[in-house]
Amino acid sequence: MVGVLARELKQKRALASREQEVLLALQVAAARILEPWEKFLKTTAELTPNQYNVLRILRGSHPAPLAAGDIADRMIARDPDVTRLVDRLSRRGLVTRVRSRRDRRVVEVGITDKGKQILRGLDTHVNRYPKAMLGHLGPGKLEQLGALLEHVVRALGTFP
Repeated sequence: MVGVLARELKQKRALASREQEVLLALQVAAARILEPWEKFLKTTAELTPNQYNVLRILRGSHPAPLAAGDIADRMIARDPDVTRLVDRLSRRGLVTRVRSRRDRRVVEVGITDKGKQILRGLDTHVNRYPKAMLGHLGPGKLEQLGALLEHVVRALGTFP
């Protein structure tokens, strides 16, 4: 990993620690894996990954709408401005917003038929994408990587 990471970052000096090296490798790997997906979403559906994530969350809760806070809690990449994401999706007719009957301060968001149609058009690609990005690892290494990442997520340290 040291050689590949050093080449990717054009790094000539050793990094400060093994943790720093592994963290940077995770960042580089995630960026390289996500970049083609981001480009695909933009050119195919005119969506950002976070907008796509909101639509997937809403499709999963359908027919029940969700409050913006509930959407934010379910997001993969946390976005502090879910309202802005919902505004953009609403302008395109992909989601609806309605005041909650239980609490008028809460706006509930639901996916529209147009939003579901866009997701259906992407579903085949969504299913192919992981294999295209990670299939070369084979079942054993995928199992190992999955277990390691699960452990990382479960036992994340705190900062600062």
